[in-house]
Amino acid sequence: MPTSFDALMENGEAADSDRRHAEALTAFEAALAIADVPHQRAQALDRMANACYHLKQDERALDLVDQAIAAALPNAGSDHRCAIALASAWYNKGGMMAQIGRGPAALEPLDLLIDRFADLATGGPERDEDRLRYIVVRTMKLKGAGLRRMKRLPDAIACYDEMIRRFSLVTEVAIEADLANAMLDRAWLLGDLGRHDEEIAAYDALVARYGSNHLLEVSHDIVSALTGKHQAYRDQEEFEKAVEACDDLIRRYEFDPGEGIMERVARTMIRRANYLNKLGRSEEELAGYDAVSRLYGHSKDPEVRIHAAKALMFKAVSLNDADQGAAEMECYERVLRHFVEDPEAEIRAVAADALIYKGMSLATIAEDAAADTGVREIEAEIACYDEAIRRYGDDDSIHLQRAVAEALLHKAEALLEADRIGAAMPCLDRLIAAYAAIEDDELAETVKEARALKVEI
Repeated sequence: MPTSFDALMENGEAADSDRRHAEALTAFEAALAIADVPHQRAQALDRMANACYHLKQDERALDLVDQAIAAALPNAGSDHRCAIALASAWYNKGGMMAQIGRGPAALEPLDLLIDRFADLATGGPERDEDRLRYIVVRTMKLKGAGLRRMKRLPDAIACYDEMIRRFSLVTEVAIEADLANAMLDRAWLLGDLGRHDEEIAAYDALVARYGSNHLLEVSHDIVSALTGKHQAYRDQEEFEKAVEACDDLIRRYEFDPGEGIMERVARTMIRRANYLNKLGRSEEELAGYDAVSRLYGHSKDPEVRIHAAKALMFKAVSLNDADQGAAEMECYERVLRHFVEDPEAEIRAVAADALIYKGMSLATIAEDAAADTGVREIEAEIACYDEAIRRYGDDDSIHLQRAVAEALLHKAEALLEADRIGAAMPCLDRLIAAYAAIEDDELAETVKEARALKVEI
């Protein structure tokens, strides 16, 4: 059984890390009982407060953290260990108060910490041996987030500005991660205020400062910055610049994406193709969709693989708009060849959509032919809907339930146009019986359309 203060604190921290908060509290209480100097007493009380907070003992947690502050404050000017304990307790008090809904009052301990320690912590590349700088950075980030939640956006931006001014030269990993994230939050806030030129400049500043940093957390912020940039240009209908921002993102991360980034690259490649569509650069657009399909169609990650399927669907839609029917049909066939039996339900739903879209396109072709022949053929169209229903009609995935419901609705509409009311009614009845009780907005809308169609018959 450990008897030293440090050993008891280490046991408490280990239990806390494993979310065994009751055990952690017991260890910290034992450490408090043998604490013989102010900074030890403050540390033990602070950690007890944290354990109580996780045990949903909010009032006791706040009382304990106040005791920690009282223990550290008298000696914080002369004992650096007390200063660190005081900073930690103020930070934890602000965080606890924010989490339990104390609103503006949560800023008070954060401001006390910043006012007292920010100048001491500000500096360049020297190491943060006692983690004071880290506490100050985290506190300013927490304050900025709190101001944002209170809708005090200019104040939040000012907080981030101060944080960036003080610590942008620091090269410690943890602080770089927080600074990059703060710079991203600042850019988003500028966008929320409609200050779009400043927003884009803020994204550029983040990329310029940390674009060569290979820390994964920072890489995600760089991807988010470039994503925000191309979306800002999209909203201003500056599609050439949006494409350039996409190109920058893809260039940086296409071949060394890091965990979770490949999906974002694939998504960006599709958005880039969408922007090229807006610019009328159709050959580049279609090549962009093909690139997504080629690069990611065999990915083991379903969140990546789905973009390959969706890219082919986007390509098919663009080909339809361009009256390239044969190429459009080939896109649907490619989706079906590669994804019709995919193990991921959401990807199979893209294949189901391919069958539905194929049926709708065949309907348009049949209507055009009927203008010459006087006969509206529906069998090829119906076969597509039937294939979707046959393959996925018993699937309990919400994505596939939506697709099957849509296939049933389109089949009923086609049959009604052919005056085959007796065949159409079972489709509508099946749709309503199978999906009316499911709580889903998309299904509810399809069921509503089916019921309206029945009323008209």
